[in-house]
Amino acid sequence: MADNSRTSTPKPNPKGINEGHQNFDLSDEQFTSDGDETKWPTTKTRVSDKEFLRLLNTAYNQRQDLVSQWSGQPVNFEGEPPKGYALFRLSDLTVHGHPSGRPFRSVKQFVDHVHSIMTETLDGCRCAVCRPDLV
Repeated sequence: MADNSRTSTPKPNPKGINEGHQNFDLSDEQFTSDGDETKWPTTKTRVSDKEFLRLLNTAYNQRQDLVSQWSGQPVNFEGEPPKGYALFRLSDLTVHGHPSGRPFRSVKQFVDHVHSIMTETLDGCRCAVCRPDLV
């Protein structure tokens, strides 16, 4: 059953701008992020936030179950990633910043956690990093 207790709501786009998409700024201060920069690796190369958001847009919008729970429209992430999160490259791209110190192995794996940030349900997040027992 979906949790409808979130206080955030999708913001309408100005007419003619990204019609058919829902713009969403994960760095907006109205959203609480559990990201922690102290968990970032020091030996990996950081990927630009612009590239991170581009990959996150693709990964999130491929999850029709999450899109329909949010607003029913594809999401266009803008601004910056959630505070405390960044994408890094070694040989593979990994997302770092989770309070546990464990990385997300891909942007695709990070999508469930992003949805919990968007819906303000971090306490019940069932992503692979918050709940490795479910994987």
